[in-house]
Amino acid sequence: MKMLALMSAVLIGAMATPALAQTPTAAAPAAKVAPPKNFDTLGWLAGTRYIDRGNGVKSYETWTGPAGGYVSGAVASPSNGGLAEFFVIGPNDEGVYGLKVANTTKGLTNWTFRPIVVLEPGKIKFADGTGSFSIEHTPDGGIHNIATKIVDGKESQTGEWFWLPMK
Repeated sequence: MKMLALMSAVLIGAMATPALAQTPTAAAPAAKVAPPKNFDTLGWLAGTRYIDRGNGVKSYETWTGPAGGYVSGAVASPSNGGLAEFFVIGPNDEGVYGLKVANTTKGLTNWTFRPIVVLEPGKIKFADGTGSFSIEHTPDGGIHNIATKIVDGKESQTGEWFWLPMK
């Protein structure tokens, strides 16, 4: 009986040893990509702004300033029965800087990406083959957004928003 217990212990130890000896290997972190020129000027985005939708109903948009090569933002809106949208300005997996966006219309699984095509003090624009999205600083501390869509090779405006600064 003692011999059976000893053989069982040795067998269990021999089977467990390879599993214990293996060290998990983490995926190599993606190479850090330097932000594009003028990225640090995006501090004008930081803050919360609103749009009055009428009858006292408002939508709110909040942005952080640039930190660690990223800027993040979010919108809370009563549109279409309620909507939350999230933004990240930063690099994609290939190291290209642009705008990543997802919203609650599809459970936040609908992330899209558009590269930066204009980045200058007070203005940033993202564009790809499907359209563009621009954000500009307004003199009152608000922001102005224009969204476009490309259909049949032609670009047309699909939305324009003037976000007012909180007072």
